[in-house]
Amino acid sequence: MSGRFAPRSRRETRAVVLESLLRSGGAFRPLIAKDAQLTEASISRILTELRSEDIIEEIRRPAPYVGGPTALVTLSKNIAVAGIELSNDRLSFGIGDLGGIIDYVERMPASPQLKQSEFERLFGNCLATMTQWTAKRGISIRHAALSIPGYSRANTNPIFTWDMKRLRAFLAEVLEGVPLSITNSVIAQAAFHRYSSTAAYPIEGDHLFLFVGHGVAGVVVNETAPIDTFSPFELGHMVIERNGHACRCGHKGCLEAYTSLKAVSKIIGIAESEVLHQGDGFIEALDLGDDIRTSLRERLFLLGLGLGNALNLHPVSSVVISGWPSLMPVADHDAILEGLDESLLGGFDQDRLKLSFIAPSIGNDPQAALYYAAYCFVRSGGLEAKAEPQAALGENA
Repeated sequence: MSGRFAPRSRRETRAVVLESLLRSGGAFRPLIAKDAQLTEASISRILTELRSEDIIEEIRRPAPYVGGPTALVTLSKNIAVAGIELSNDRLSFGIGDLGGIIDYVERMPASPQLKQSEFERLFGNCLATMTQWTAKRGISIRHAALSIPGYSRANTNPIFTWDMKRLRAFLAEVLEGVPLSITNSVIAQAAFHRYSSTAAYPIEGDHLFLFVGHGVAGVVVNETAPIDTFSPFELGHMVIERNGHACRCGHKGCLEAYTSLKAVSKIIGIAESEVLHQGDGFIEALDLGDDIRTSLRERLFLLGLGLGNALNLHPVSSVVISGWPSLMPVADHDAILEGLDESLLGGFDQDRLKLSFIAPSIGNDPQAALYYAAYCFVRSGGLEAKAEPQAALGENA
């Protein structure tokens, strides 16, 4: 997901170095030069410039080999970014550093059928509180990211049917020139998992990232392209049963109505808010009786059924699933394979399709948006223009 390219401009060379540091969490100069495909002389010049701007710092560490470097280069902890997420029936604001450490968070309840005027009111109230917090501490937000379910480059959103032109104008006005990137929730999740746990991420190369949380959505990860150019798709709104369970989108029988965290919470008898409070340990804390486990396996089967249909439209060789399914016992993952086998053209074949799971970090919003904000900051090379508020708004799908 690095989106590596041959850098040409000053912004691009800075961006490729900073993105390398974001991905690795810190590295010695020779490794940065190799990863960024730049000479060590160029790396030295760029790092000197970034250090003078307090964007990076160097920490003394034992040399990785005899005669090797002893200065580990990391992103500065003094750069503050803001993550804002509309998810899990709440609007969450957070401030943290480029490493994802959150220093401030506020979460406000939000209706699943949130009207645009109510969103603007909630956003304004949360922003005012956050602004007071930063002002008292002398903190300047270098980049902000807002993730919204259903968001795309088009001026429509099937989940929140708002006026996108009005949304962008509102954000430009209230954020007073702070660079902002807007993205779909699943793209923010993809950025979070890629950059928060690089060593644990199970796949290298192009793949489908599927997130099963409050909604069900996916994004095809192209390793040669920047994250902000990815296009999400709403797998959860694939209708799998005519006149089935009601979905928040207004249709009936959508995959989301059967496999989302809200649907699962009804099966296990725990409110979704309590699931979010317990986080990734909520299934482990349960005594899954045979009936409940059978019901959950049925939902996993439906997920596999929908996933197979999606892969018929856009075949890939690898899929990474994050969300409550990754917390289920490994033996229950077979239910997804059974669904895949019934819908995927040619059936499921482990030699043709690799399925991997990664822990979801349930209830941690707005951390995904925070990582996306960090990503957008480094992709800008740390050279954001702040003069024109409207120009600062990035429209990222």
